[in-house]
Amino acid sequence: MAAIFLMGATLAACQSAGDGLDVAGAEKDKSDIERVSFEDLRGYCPTVQLREGTAYFNVYEGDETSQNVRYQAAITDVTRQCKYENGQLAMKVAVAGRVLLGPQGSSGTVKLPIRVAALTGGDEVLYSEIQPYTLEVNASGATQFIYTDSDIRVSQPDARNIVIYAGFDEGPKKAAATN
Repeated sequence: MAAIFLMGATLAACQSAGDGLDVAGAEKDKSDIERVSFEDLRGYCPTVQLREGTAYFNVYEGDETSQNVRYQAAITDVTRQCKYENGQLAMKVAVAGRVLLGPQGSSGTVKLPIRVAALTGGDEVLYSEIQPYTLEVNASGATQFIYTDSDIRVSQPDARNIVIYAGFDEGPKKAAATN
């Protein structure tokens, strides 16, 4: 019984100390609190997905064989952050991954073609950009990267039907030159 009383007194002392959250003071000063709109509270932020075949990117020295791989890049995670501003949905998409050197690889600069696209459920393209992401790789193992596209803005959706795609994409294949 004495142990329970002692524990209760200790907890009460901890709660009355000045080190904790001052609820009364928080009511007086709200200058550091960011205003949150109703739209932000709705909680709709489109998901980010990888399309089949876009999670890996290989660069070869010559023929496309495993012995000719210069480097291989892989996307390991994607995420997003959303905010409603002036009738638009502003999104920031982050793509994380790593680059491994292959048998023909060496340390230096590599360029990864990363596309981020926003589409409606009916496949209407709202946003689509390919950015060459440059990073330095070294011969001592995997090099990790995080690519961020923070320029995505679409009209405020009236339905929850937007999908964000992220992945490696070299863009349209160039036609062979004819003589």
